[in-house]
Amino acid sequence: MIVSKALKQVCIATSIVMASSSITFAADMGQATEAAVNIRKEADGGADVVAKIDKGSEYTVLGKSGDWYQISYDSEDAFVSADFFEITKTDAVATGNDVNVRKSPSADGDILGQLAEGKEVIVTGQSGDWYRISYDGQSGYVNKDYISGELLTGASSIAVENAGQDIEQTYGVVTAATGVKLRKEASMISIVLTVLPYGSEVNIDRVGQQWVRIITDDGVKGYVSAEFLSIRKGERTTRSYAFSKGAEVVAYAKQFIGTPYVWGGTSLTKGVDCSGFVYSVMKHFGITLNRASYSMASNGIAVSKAELQAGDLVFFNSGGNSGICHVGIYMGDGNYIHSTNGAAYGVTITALNSDYSARTYVTARRVIR
Repeated sequence: MIVSKALKQVCIATSIVMASSSITFAADMGQATEAAVNIRKEADGGADVVAKIDKGSEYTVLGKSGDWYQISYDSEDAFVSADFFEITKTDAVATGNDVNVRKSPSADGDILGQLAEGKEVIVTGQSGDWYRISYDGQSGYVNKDYISGELLTGASSIAVENAGQDIEQTYGVVTAATGVKLRKEASMISIVLTVLPYGSEVNIDRVGQQWVRIITDDGVKGYVSAEFLSIRKGERTTRSYAFSKGAEVVAYAKQFIGTPYVWGGTSLTKGVDCSGFVYSVMKHFGITLNRASYSMASNGIAVSKAELQAGDLVFFNSGGNSGICHVGIYMGDGNYIHSTNGAAYGVTITALNSDYSARTYVTARRVIR
């Protein structure tokens, strides 16, 4: 413990009484990670609730005892569980000599300067193995191996905004095969605003270790799990979502409604069988698939029936056995387009919940990336 921190503890010792494991720093600040978080009289889940605090409002952190932070609320001391609270600003000290301060949280980031051993800094966030600090009026990053602070190890998550990235030059792509839930708050129990499908491209507003705040093209702002979002540099592609490409596929496929069914056929104008139709439509968009329906079912990634979007392939067992023997292209709105040798004969549109389709449906695959 450096001398100046020890003096800070002495100065506030007369106003705070904590357990022997407690620590107290005047510069520490924190905020609730969810809405309406309980603060209690004691560091105990059964203690009386003093009030509820809102997410995003900062409070002075007086110390930490076990899994509880002691904060100042309306000039009174109160306790909040570390499960629902994060440190936004705390004192720390450099533990090595000539410690590099970098512009971004990476060993390849530009060096802004260096810290001498024992140099006090204020940590305002973390990104992976890097702490964000205030350095000469700007944000810099220091590797965790060369910085120490009482609340750094005690905090499970220290808030970080944008993680040193130039948000104007980044966008996100949904990587979860079944899509990712867009939530109102950065919490697994928060309200789900919508589900963003696989391949969706979104504008990034803020990047954290566990959550990314994004803005959809229609202006909806919310949070998605960082685990299911790939953050990319540069300008977004021309399409907003993977399903916009799917819409193009469907529009193209509809041009061939009425083309006759021809077993083994791949001509979209003269005749196609079920897999020949799908194979030829997707080939037009540069997507190469296996030729037969049963082998085509190994292309792309599996998607649940509930998560289907335009352009997904839907597979059926229409032969009365366990094998896949029919395929179509999902159009959206519960319909799919396919080539059939049944009553409709040729390329036609069928409802996915029709008796035949519901009985024979097997699986679906997403081949549009």
